[in-house]
Amino acid sequence: MDYFVPDIRCAEELGTQTAIQDKFGGLPWGLPNSRWPLCKDCGKPQSLLAQLGHDRDRMNLGRDGRVLFIFQCAHDPGLCATWDGHSGANACFVCEPEDLMEGTTSAPRDSNLPDHEVRVVGWERRMDLVSADVVPAFFDERRMNALPDAVRESVTFSTRAGGVPQWKQSPAEAPNRSAGWRFAAQLDSSYSFLRAPTVPVDWVSIDDEGYEGRTHIAQGPNFGDGGLAYVFLRDTGNLPEGFVFWQCG
Repeated sequence: MDYFVPDIRCAEELGTQTAIQDKFGGLPWGLPNSRWPLCKDCGKPQSLLAQLGHDRDRMNLGRDGRVLFIFQCAHDPGLCATWDGHSGANACFVCEPEDLMEGTTSAPRDSNLPDHEVRVVGWERRMDLVSADVVPAFFDERRMNALPDAVRESVTFSTRAGGVPQWKQSPAEAPNRSAGWRFAAQLDSSYSFLRAPTVPVDWVSIDDEGYEGRTHIAQGPNFGDGGLAYVFLRDTGNLPEGFVFWQCG
């Protein structure tokens, strides 16, 4: 089935952001200050993981102009339960276009330094070996392990929108599909670049192995030891509801 891989550029390469754009890290664009989430564990402002706009094929939020914002607490890593989608140490929500502001949102007082910022200049459509009829197996560990190796191994570990998740641990932690939850995206703890930066960036390195087609790699958000975050959405008849959690190996 189809999935989408982001073609990212460093903020240092693109300069000041002047319009809404899919991005990872940095500061959110257009988010009202009143919507900036606080961590329920420590009470401090969370840090932006990603903001992703509506696209019918890639990130269906039900309406043009809607934006999905994903945050987690970056204060005292390991103490706040950012891995748990029910903890309140992370946040995943959709905003209507009418509620967005113009410009970059100022960080609240006591915010942590943001993760390195990369922006998406395009999405590359790819295809794995997962057919529609075996998608439910990826949410049941026994059935998933019974799939042919080639099918399971065709699901990549890098950041992707759509398709199915590549679990670091067990699918048992995912929200219940029978309750309407659908997998939307996974976020890697590394930033994978499909081409080299055009300006020197000291936090980006060459990937000599070309893992999953990338040319360069950089450290992204803290999801434990090489972890992945999983993003789920549920249609409510109004704004979609979001849920995020992560696993590490």
